Amino acid sequence: MPKKPLIIITLSVYMAILLLVSSLGSAVGSSTPQPGSQEDPLVTKSYVERYLNERITPLENAIKNLTNQVAQLEKRVNELKQSLKPPIRLILNNKTAHVGEQSHALETAPFTVDGRTMVPFRFIGEALGARVDWEPATRTVSYVLGDTRIEFPIGSTTVMINGRVQKVDVPASLVNGRTFVPVRMVSEQLGARVDWNPNARQVTIFP
Repeated sequence: MPKKPLIIITLSVYMAILLLVSSLGSAVGSSTPQPGSQEDPLVTKSYVERYLNERITPLENAIKNLTNQVAQLEKRVNELKQSLKPPIRLILNNKTAHVGEQSHALETAPFTVDGRTMVPFRFIGEALGARVDWEPATRTVSYVLGDTRIEFPIGSTTVMINGRVQKVDVPASLVNGRTFVPVRMVSEQLGARVDWNPNARQVTIFP
């Protein structure tokens, strides 16, 4: 008979211990830091660097791709702008030139020398979108458009194109205080196409 209370007491103590262990386990579990949190002891420098690299590298690659796409779009836009430039029309011995539908008054009309059409230096350069310059010390006019630079010493059949010497049939010349240059040579060097209509005595330049 006396054994039953002992068994009951033993079982009660055992159950109490199980409850205590269970409650301690829950308390410990609830206080355990979340993986990756600031309290996590595994958050080392290498862990942080790897974490950042895994997220930063894709962003950097995306930025590079977007930068390349923007550059390609800008190039395409410039190409379209070039293709949309209006034609330039000049008529021999006529002081009115046209850029698209817009007319321009020239101080001196285009003329020919030895079969070469000569046009006003500044007008043709600016109509083609080039930067024009005049160096009085060497009496040299020049065009700069993109990567192309053309230098015309007045009265010389030798010109400089991107630093290379080239011969021309007719030199740049001064007429009524204005510099004239051979239209075909200048236009083609600056990337334009030139058409000649003998019946209308008209030069058309397509930039």
